[in-house]
Amino acid sequence: MASNFSWTKQWYPVTPVSYLDPSEPTAITLLGKRLVLWREQEGKWIAMDDTCPHKLAQLSLGKITEQGTLMCRHHGWCFDSAGKCTHMPMVRDEKALATACKSERSQVVTYPTQLLQGLLWVWPDDSSTAFADCTAKQPAVIPETQIDHSATDWFMSEVPVGYTISVESSFDPSHAQFLHEGIAGFSPERAIPIEHFALLGEMSSEAGFTLQHSGYNIFNRDMDAKRQFTPPCSNTTIYQYANGKSVLFQLYFVPTKPGYCKHIGKFIGAGAPVKEKFWLKLLPKYLQIGLKHSSNYKLSNQDLSMMHSQAVNESVGEETWKNSYFMPAVADVGIVTFRQWLDKFAGGEPAWQGVTAAPFRELSDEQLYDRWHRHTKHCPSCRQSLLLLDKIRNLCQLLTGILVIIALLLIVINLPLEIVLIPVLLGMLNLLLFYKIGSIRHRFISSIPQQGLPIVQLY
Repeated sequence: MASNFSWTKQWYPVTPVSYLDPSEPTAITLLGKRLVLWREQEGKWIAMDDTCPHKLAQLSLGKITEQGTLMCRHHGWCFDSAGKCTHMPMVRDEKALATACKSERSQVVTYPTQLLQGLLWVWPDDSSTAFADCTAKQPAVIPETQIDHSATDWFMSEVPVGYTISVESSFDPSHAQFLHEGIAGFSPERAIPIEHFALLGEMSSEAGFTLQHSGYNIFNRDMDAKRQFTPPCSNTTIYQYANGKSVLFQLYFVPTKPGYCKHIGKFIGAGAPVKEKFWLKLLPKYLQIGLKHSSNYKLSNQDLSMMHSQAVNESVGEETWKNSYFMPAVADVGIVTFRQWLDKFAGGEPAWQGVTAAPFRELSDEQLYDRWHRHTKHCPSCRQSLLLLDKIRNLCQLLTGILVIIALLLIVINLPLEIVLIPVLLGMLNLLLFYKIGSIRHRFISSIPQQGLPIVQLY
């Protein structure tokens, strides 16, 4: 396969900035490289190898010092924003310390970063010219349109499905009516064949390609859709309707490691905003966001189930997609076009750095539908929501104990039954609240039901 596309000399969005804690280092993986993100004193985000040169401990386990350096927790070595070691506590001799800190062996490789449209972008090239090379290329940001994209928050999940299958699925719009039956009006009965699906212009290594296609259900039969793939990982889709309204989907599929991919995206509609329930507005903002996130897993679970099943079947055969896929419909043009670009320009798959693709391992439902590692641990709103729910549960336990004691005391002093029943009933209500909060809490952890059969209900 041809490969004149450089996977490392590209800008990748690695996380929404809102997902980062400026006071702590954050570990990420990109193209198999383990990196650490941290913010120095002047507010610039730094990306460097997540490896201390002393004994290879992960720097992401360290802390940001008052001097604006990143300290390794293992032995206290400190590194500045350029990756230079500035302090080794166990080396007391100043001359020896200066010599050790000047050594290339004490330095950590850093990578170019920039902030654009609420995302932190990293250029994962470790060559000596990386900081100069990156200035010649701009990240694949959301294009200027009449739609205000700043009013919508980014959403990020790291899923146990590889880069290729993830991107391929985003160029396969006709699956929605079948795979997502029962959600947002999707139904096989409402599907219509895509009559037009074609490449606009030429595809290229750096610019990718743009596709145009017609509608695929009875509601969007009159739309004109464009799907633009900008390497290495951007899919910008715009639906233009006959009534003048338009919708934009911005998706990024960031290859983290073999078999895993980070999905970052936002949906920007031209219609009126959805009216929120009154009681939801009374909650803290982070809890509002967390509850929304925790209730919107069904569609992505459906995607995960199908993409993982595809990966399972691909792993047992040695045939290429050209021989194993049968693509007779116009609707398949998007899939074929992306695969052709990947083969012609990019070597057929991401160029992993320092890792090799291990034999495929089929995941259990508990692993596939895990929500903590997929999203909750990355999302500050969901983490805060989880902590609040735990506090409420603990309070419920405490109050239940207190109410039981009060009820017993009322019995001992021989008060009327109707008075004794007050703390008893309050305790029962408190206990119901405890279990209800536990049920809501579980939605942040897993899609596997707490009760009944441990089977995820996809439909």
